[in-house]
Amino acid sequence: MNKQTFWCVCLIMGIALFFTFFPEFAFAQGWGASGFESKLNNLTSSLINVVLPAVSILGLVYAAILATTGDTGAKQRMVMIIIASIIGFLAPIIINWFKSASGV
Repeated sequence: MNKQTFWCVCLIMGIALFFTFFPEFAFAQGWGASGFESKLNNLTSSLINVVLPAVSILGLVYAAILATTGDTGAKQRMVMIIIASIIGFLAPIIINWFKSASGV
């Protein structure tokens, strides 16, 4: 190990140890309900309720454009996009089912 790599490893380990022993500087919260947990829940719900349907619709539009241009694999792509869209639109229901099954 050369000298530069050694000092780089030492620096990374020092930073890790510092944040381990002084978590208030790492902006770490406790294990209970925290701001991070609520932000993560908001991000998850926005991904499920906004991004998944938008991507599904864009995929259907893409498959329709391929079909109108005469692409030979457009029908197969359209079927796959429809299946993925159904799963995407059912994602909130599936996630709630998993949460209720696990007792959360």
